Amino acid sequence: MSHMDEQTQQPKLHAELLNALQSWAEGSTGSELWLDEERIAHSCTDWRKRYRTHALAVVLPKTTQQLREVVKLCAHHKVAICTQGGNTGLVGGAVPTAPGAGGLRGENADRPHVLLVTRKLRDTLEVDLSNLTLSISAGYTLQEAQEEAEKHGLLFPLSLASEGTCTIGGNLASNAGGVAVLRYGNTRELCLSLEYVNAQGQICGDLRGLRKNNTGYDLRHLMIGSEGTLGLITRACLKLYPAPTAKVVVWMNVKSIHTAVALLGRIQSRLYNELSSYEWMNAHAIDLVCKHFQLKAPMDIKDSGCEHVLAEFTALGSQQALEEKVVEFFEELFASGVDDALGLLALFVAQSLSENDAFWALRENISEAQAKEGLNVKHDIACAVSALPSFHDAALAELQALDLGVRPVLFGHLGDGNLHFNVSGPAGEDSKNFLAAHQDSLNEIVHRHIMLVGGTVSAEHGIGQLKAELLQEITAPPNYQAFQAIKRALDPDNLLNPGKLILL
Repeated sequence: MSHMDEQTQQPKLHAELLNALQSWAEGSTGSELWLDEERIAHSCTDWRKRYRTHALAVVLPKTTQQLREVVKLCAHHKVAICTQGGNTGLVGGAVPTAPGAGGLRGENADRPHVLLVTRKLRDTLEVDLSNLTLSISAGYTLQEAQEEAEKHGLLFPLSLASEGTCTIGGNLASNAGGVAVLRYGNTRELCLSLEYVNAQGQICGDLRGLRKNNTGYDLRHLMIGSEGTLGLITRACLKLYPAPTAKVVVWMNVKSIHTAVALLGRIQSRLYNELSSYEWMNAHAIDLVCKHFQLKAPMDIKDSGCEHVLAEFTALGSQQALEEKVVEFFEELFASGVDDALGLLALFVAQSLSENDAFWALRENISEAQAKEGLNVKHDIACAVSALPSFHDAALAELQALDLGVRPVLFGHLGDGNLHFNVSGPAGEDSKNFLAAHQDSLNEIVHRHIMLVGGTVSAEHGIGQLKAELLQEITAPPNYQAFQAIKRALDPDNLLNPGKLILL
């Protein structure tokens, strides 16, 4: 069939698919099918409101079997599938690809989609106390996974700002990071096995909670971080840990990111097993939070304009023992005079649970505070911790040399080398116009400098449609060809999330 014939047949195929989906919904107990334009439009708008796309329909299967049937129907009618969990992603991965975006060109430029929402997949939620694992369906939120572990005195350590909304399926598909990666690793390190439906509608994988299993290729690792382009994750078996019985939260005011990195090394030399989070924030970031949320950062007058570090220490022993260990370390640091050499200006140890929460509120509200200032250019970069200061200084110097009056709002998980290097335009200037005029040049500067130090342009947010073309540009051709070969082998019809992550 020629391309012209395919275009002529499309409306008929779409009508047939919608009829088939209506029959599917009528015969699928607990599932939902949305065909009204208002709900479709809402579902096809990403969290940042950057992409407002369209789908023929939104389907919400309740079981893996129902999901399989939808995949088979879409494959038969040559309609693409976009998978969505909580729709909290930042790179347009959870909504259909916009026409002309994500590398879609020619006959694929306006390819029809069905949006498959996995939030109703909730049939499995089971803790294995002896194996320290949680078997869970993809539709449960991250917070629900955490709470289920807590019921049994255990910890599921993945922690994100969106944990009340984001789903386990989405966390796995994007290999989510968060504030505890330093201690426990990304989602990839927390998953022992998973079940998924492939592009042919077959159930693959398993839920065996095995920590040792050398029987062939580990398909789990292909699915994790694949952003719905290779298969649709339906269930997983996740690692749990004994819940810490002691916690100490420390706020530090420091001269610079150089100080923060040097302090990290000092802390890890004595408190490596206890350090679970190590977050760095520049002055602009905390100033915005204090402005928009009426919060107050711990600070002496002499520390005005300083940068900040939030460190959390946890242990299985007594609260008193951990507090004494942490305080003793810092007392020795101050007594030795090393603090002056490093640039540690002040130290504040939270004295209560409410102070713990107050310190974390300063960190967790940065993104929302910056959003209140208008649109901004976001970067999710990472490199070796040792290279962060040189990257930071070089990228910032070039940005400032442009003399545009930009406001760098910089923060992130310094302990694992991941920074959110965000840039707002001048105060009072229309942010939409500023981005239209300068976003490309600002991106080029940040991306060039992070690649020069051997880093990455996407640490934990993924690629989606926002960075699909960029990924192709910065990836060595043999590596990218391998990516494409895997995609073609597992999804030969480019059915799953076309235009995201890997371009064909």
